Amino acid sequence: MEPTQLTDTQAMIAIGANAAIGFFLGLVPLGFGYFKGKLRVGVIGIIVATLGGAILGVIISIPSVAIATWMIMRDSHVLHSTIEPEPDAEQPSDSEDQAT
Repeated sequence: MEPTQLTDTQAMIAIGANAAIGFFLGLVPLGFGYFKGKLRVGVIGIIVATLGGAILGVIISIPSVAIATWMIMRDSHVLHSTIEPEPDAEQPSDSEDQAT
């Protein structure tokens, strides 16, 4: 069995194609970052997806896109409650707490 060899041109085409795939995948966190007001995380996501795609293909691109998108979306689903107790509800006083 003969070893497989790539020419320089074939290697550059493969790297470019994988980087292009990573770039197009990286548009997902960039879009989410733009619309959620977290553009910096979106830009970092597209850069990591593109560079990771050039180095190891979709093995790095897909997880980096998922992580960047999660980092953008994680705070948008948190419900911040500002409900305070009603003023007419009886609050135990300090003397009642000490008696029990």
